[in-house]
Amino acid sequence: MYKYKTSGKKHAAKDTAWKWFSLYIRLRDCIATTGTADACKCVTCGNIVPYCQLDSGHALGHRQNSVLFDESIVYAQCRRCNQGGDGEKMSFMYYLINKHGAEWYDFKVTGSKQSVFYSDLDFRAIAKEYREKYNALKRSIE
Repeated sequence: MYKYKTSGKKHAAKDTAWKWFSLYIRLRDCIATTGTADACKCVTCGNIVPYCQLDSGHALGHRQNSVLFDESIVYAQCRRCNQGGDGEKMSFMYYLINKHGAEWYDFKVTGSKQSVFYSDLDFRAIAKEYREKYNALKRSIE
């Protein structure tokens, strides 16, 4: 059984949920773009990047709870784009509009401004869900 962080941090359950969500997103996108678990095509610059140099980037900023775990707007990005390029929000926006349409994107932007509150139990359930999804993906490529 996976042990949740017990560092005494106020947001340990949220950090654990994010860890598993991020691992899942990066692996999902590696498989989708290169067919391997070792590298991924960055959603914003298009460079092929090793898994260890990827972040899970949000198309919409601020990482509010309303968008934090939204698989449809979180994709693997190289660290240069996500951290150094402040997420390359314009490139990300164009990618999502081309993929889903402007109306869908506007709906996501509106939804990102809503307040959503999760309890520690909610975060634990999210961590469990994405740990299971990550492990299933890993097994599928072995």
